[in-house]
Amino acid sequence: MKGPVEFKGKLNGLFMVVDENADFDKVLIYLKQLLVKKGDFYKGTRIIGLNGVVYSYKQKSAIEDVILEAGLYVESLEPYDDQKKRQKPSIIVNEADLDKMETPKVEVQEFEEKPEVPKRVAEEIVQTINNSNLTPNVKCDTKFVYGTLRSGRSVEFPGNVIVIGDVNPGAEIVAEGNVVVMGKLLGFVHAGSAGNDEAIVISNILKPTQIRISKFISVPPNDDESAYSMIPEKAYVSEGLIKIEKCH
Repeated sequence: MKGPVEFKGKLNGLFMVVDENADFDKVLIYLKQLLVKKGDFYKGTRIIGLNGVVYSYKQKSAIEDVILEAGLYVESLEPYDDQKKRQKPSIIVNEADLDKMETPKVEVQEFEEKPEVPKRVAEEIVQTINNSNLTPNVKCDTKFVYGTLRSGRSVEFPGNVIVIGDVNPGAEIVAEGNVVVMGKLLGFVHAGSAGNDEAIVISNILKPTQIRISKFISVPPNDDESAYSMIPEKAYVSEGLIKIEKCH
């Protein structure tokens, strides 16, 4: 291998081959440099697998963020072979090593244009969520997503998800914590996905195709967009039902 990461092409996309002896941070840096160097050559290509090392959920999320930022799509970061069967990985990351990894409090993922959001505002959003009286048991890490999530895009995170942009029909967000959309929420959203009934969903325009909080499901009425109010709304579970009210 010329570097810690190589791409190999198949008819249905590319799969990554990672040097089993390479440090993860070096792999991430090299991957980003490689995608920048290749420019538009890989843009629009699907990543269909990752061979050589089995990474943790957090590590794969970091790799996925770099790939998406470069304009590629991620179908899978699982081991790949020509027969589309799961193959035995070359190496498994030691659980003891994973325990030593510092868990980030805030992650960032970008889609298309990146709106300017001052750091102070971002910190206030996280603090407001974690201090909310409605969500005493949903204090967890937060993932910021910058830009519009268009149809076919999805974000899944074991914590809070905050979108600085719109979530279009056909896009989806799944979070174990709360979901905040500083724009229009018109796609699918599932907060408290691990079973937390106290999770909430907040959006400037809250008209998702379907909303789930924990095990509860609701489909809001299909209103005319011209009638949408710009007052943020909040969805939460009360008495076994998902209720929506204006934020005051």
